[in-house]
Amino acid sequence: MADLGISHAHVNQYGSVQTKKPGTTRSKIQLAINATLVTAAFVFVAALVFGVVG
Repeated sequence: MADLGISHAHVNQYGSVQTKKPGTTRSKIQLAINATLVTAAFVFVAALVFGVVG
């Protein structure tokens, strides 16, 4: 629950401060970075599970 509160405050901070087009551009960049990290983490975990890495 604490993590959700921190992330929620983080989103509110960016949302309240930046309401212009650069804000949406930054959010798109952050979304792309987050998607890349999540995909990389998933591939890494899958590789560990199937014994490719370990």
